[in-house]
Amino acid sequence: MIQSNQDDSGAVAFEQVAAGVYRRADPETIWEALRYAVQTELMVKNPTIMILFIRIAEIYLAVQEDLAQRRSTAEEKEAAAIKLILEPPAQLSDAAYLPDSIESPGEMDLCWGEFLVTGKTEIVVRVIEVLDREDLTRQFIQEQLQSSDADSLSLDDSERTALAQAGITLGLEADEGPDVILSKGDIDILLWFGVKNGNETCSRIIKSLPEPKAIHVANKGAAIWSLQANAQQHGAIRLLCEEESARSGGFGRLLIRPN
Repeated sequence: MIQSNQDDSGAVAFEQVAAGVYRRADPETIWEALRYAVQTELMVKNPTIMILFIRIAEIYLAVQEDLAQRRSTAEEKEAAAIKLILEPPAQLSDAAYLPDSIESPGEMDLCWGEFLVTGKTEIVVRVIEVLDREDLTRQFIQEQLQSSDADSLSLDDSERTALAQAGITLGLEADEGPDVILSKGDIDILLWFGVKNGNETCSRIIKSLPEPKAIHVANKGAAIWSLQANAQQHGAIRLLCEEESARSGGFGRLLIRPN
C-alpha cells in the first residue's frame, strides 16, 4: 500500500514534470514523478506518459544517469519502467514517433509532450497548422441542405435557432433555392465550440458526420483548446500564438491570438 504522504509528494512531482520539464529537469523530481506514475498505473491508462519519460532521459543526461543508478535497487515494476526508458525500442527513440502531419488528438498529445520536454516551439507549429485545414462541416451541411434524399439532415426552426446561437446562421443567399450557411469563419470550429458548450443541435450534427470528418473536427477543436490553454501557462507558446495568429491561414488562427 502506498503511503498517503508518498502519494502527495509523487503527485506534486508528476504535476511539475507534466507542466514542463524544460523549466527545470531535476533528477530527484523526475524520479518521484516516475514512481508515482508506475504506482498509480498512469502509463497503463495513458501510454504517452511513458514516451514522455523516455524523451526526458534522452534529452537530459543527468536524469539518464540518475535512473541508471537507481535501476538495481528499484522495486520490480519501477525497475521494468527504468529498463524501458533507458533501452526503448527504435520506434520510441529519438522522437521517431512524432507525426509530420497531425491526424488525431493522440498525435497532438505527442507534439505537446515534445514541447514540454525540450521547450522548443517548432513542433507546436504542427498543431497550429491543423487550423489551416479545409472547413469540412460547412461542406457537409451545405450538401445536406441541398439534398433531396430522405435520409439527409433536416433542421426545424428551433434547431436552426440553436445553430445560430452557436454562430452558424442558415438562410437564403438568393430569392429562391436551398438554404446556405451565411456565417463567415470556420464551421468546424464553431460546431466544436457548440458541442463543448452543450448545444444539442451541434451535438446531433457532429454525430451525423462520417467518422473521418468527425475526427477532423475533433482535431481542430483539440488544437484550439490546447493552444489557448498552453499560451496561459508558457510564455514561449503565448509569443508563438501571437506571431502565428498574424499569419495568413485558417480562420482558427484568429482565435489563438492572446488577449
